[in-house]
Amino acid sequence: MQVKKFLSEAITSAPSADNSQPWKVVWNHFTINILYDDERVRQCTFPADSPATLLSIGAAIENLYQAAEIINVIIVVHQPVSFDKNNPVYFSADIICPSKAVKIPDTPPPLFQRHTNRYAFQAIQIPLATKKLLKKLTENEIRMALIDNPQEIKRIGHLVYLASQIRFRTRELIEWLGKSLRFDRQEVEHLEDGLDIATLGLPPGGSLFLKFSMQWQRMKWLNHVGIYKIMSWVDCMPVKKAPALVAIIGPEGFHQSLSAGRLMQRAWIELNAQGIAVHPYYVIADQINRLEDMTTPDELKIEAEKVCKTATKCFTLAENETLHMLLRIGYPLKKAKRSKRLPLEKICQQLD
Repeated sequence: MQVKKFLSEAITSAPSADNSQPWKVVWNHFTINILYDDERVRQCTFPADSPATLLSIGAAIENLYQAAEIINVIIVVHQPVSFDKNNPVYFSADIICPSKAVKIPDTPPPLFQRHTNRYAFQAIQIPLATKKLLKKLTENEIRMALIDNPQEIKRIGHLVYLASQIRFRTRELIEWLGKSLRFDRQEVEHLEDGLDIATLGLPPGGSLFLKFSMQWQRMKWLNHVGIYKIMSWVDCMPVKKAPALVAIIGPEGFHQSLSAGRLMQRAWIELNAQGIAVHPYYVIADQINRLEDMTTPDELKIEAEKVCKTATKCFTLAENETLHMLLRIGYPLKKAKRSKRLPLEKICQQLD
């Protein structure tokens, strides 16, 4: 029971889009399956086969592997060849305990300490040893690119600005964000998922504005007077001022997105353990994926094509590569509030 609980808590400590926690963990004795919880998160976040969801699942799988190593249990994987929407199992494995005396650590390991920091960072350079480590990290075909040149960082910040302008004019994304935001303590404590407004690092009045605008008809009207440009400017400024950025790059596909999530999480855990904050930016990758999936609104396709072409140049993408995720990294000025997690009884089945 303690082994299952420890591994399940590790899985559910992973990051996810707007803290949606889209996973479901199903135990059958000591076989574990990670699935998409369609009943709980349907139409509230990215669908089961979205690259954004696969990144989150990949991060959860990385947590599982790290947790298993900590307590010396063996994972025998039965990985599906591809994703089946009718049977949305991302990962299946047997958990083997070589010894009955498996010891659960008294102190939570670094993977449980990983979190997002959306506040401002100090103007301090990342240590050379850390930069070298990040550049060496890979997972299958996925690689990391470290960007610390100020001019390149500003160019990527402008790219975030362009991509965000599309996001704030896309009805589906505004409605998802509206469903995920938690504006008061009672809501945060009761629901235990979504984006606690206190974690966003908003400027004065930002909370009230979001609460007013996160309804599509209002946002659509506000966009007529250019509010999407102001919101995009606020969104991109932390990137432009970042000490460094990390890009997760590699081919597209089911296994590739899972690998990208694993690599992202491995780097994130290591950086947080060193006292370096991490803030994920998915907006560029999202616009690239939406254009490819033909879900970009028709009136925004030209802008999305510009984002794709600029991203190819900024990140030096090969013909078969895409940007999976962008991370803003640096030493924090302020300790960030941690997002809450759903209790295991809402995520896990047959935890006995």
